[in-house]
Amino acid sequence: MYVNHEVFNDADRHAAALRGWEQRYDQIGAGVFQSAVKQVAVEGVQVFQEAANVRVVQRGALPAGYTTFGLALGGSAPFSFRGARLDQDAMVITAGAKEFMLHSPADMSLVGVAIDPGVLRMVADAAGIDVEDDLFYRDVIDIPRAAGMRVGRRLVETMERVLAQPALLGNAQAERRFAHDVAEGILDLITYHVPGQSNRLTHACQSEIVRRSHELVLASPEEPVSIFDLCSALRVSRRTIQNSFQSIAQTNPANYLRSVRLAQVRRLLLASRQSDVPVSEAAACWGFTHLGHFARDYKAQFGELPSQTARRL
Repeated sequence: MYVNHEVFNDADRHAAALRGWEQRYDQIGAGVFQSAVKQVAVEGVQVFQEAANVRVVQRGALPAGYTTFGLALGGSAPFSFRGARLDQDAMVITAGAKEFMLHSPADMSLVGVAIDPGVLRMVADAAGIDVEDDLFYRDVIDIPRAAGMRVGRRLVETMERVLAQPALLGNAQAERRFAHDVAEGILDLITYHVPGQSNRLTHACQSEIVRRSHELVLASPEEPVSIFDLCSALRVSRRTIQNSFQSIAQTNPANYLRSVRLAQVRRLLLASRQSDVPVSEAAACWGFTHLGHFARDYKAQFGELPSQTARRL
């Protein structure tokens, strides 16, 4: 495991900070260079966010043995990667140790992911996603802007939770879950380039998928169930999971699963005294380890902070 967050006033030091990358940054824009790099790496997966205030050209070779992805979160102009335009409607997707040149605009923010193809394949197989190999040699693919921003923010939030509490990756199981969460985010975007399959499930079958998913959440209170977990346990594809929740509950599976866990926390708060079960303990009982995010989600769900929930005993 490798966890790091640094700020720089020199482009060469910034370039050298990205673990496992052979590259050089040349400052093109005028002004005092200011930048930051956040990165988390576990076996098979590296995630990083880099930001810089002036235009830079990045040159080097992509990490050998990995498939590399990149999402532009912001910048004063589009990026250019290996001769292809990269903005918030596109994603870098390329395999192998290719030489590259990336022109980064001023005020840029970029999320990068390097994944062992075996990890990506395992998660894709579990989700029932059949990805053609030629997709990974296109350099840049189009994606919906909203989807790209959503996944980009999710990757940053996942990384920042670890940066705030490195102990969250204190064992091999936690590292695997982190790797799977990252791979799932990337697969969310790849599926826009996977031919769709007709949905032949009956309403009853979709309802059963949602019911069993609900039961799986209740059976694993301290360890949140991911979409990957559902695909593995129910032996259905990610697309089937998504279609079933949309049809039955008119929401996406992640929101549904989080709502079920929030409901259990609220039930626990209402059934206990503050002195017996503090809010932090109630949240932890249902897998909410980041109290700030938990309080935000709780208020959005119930219209009040968890500390405001009346204790009836």
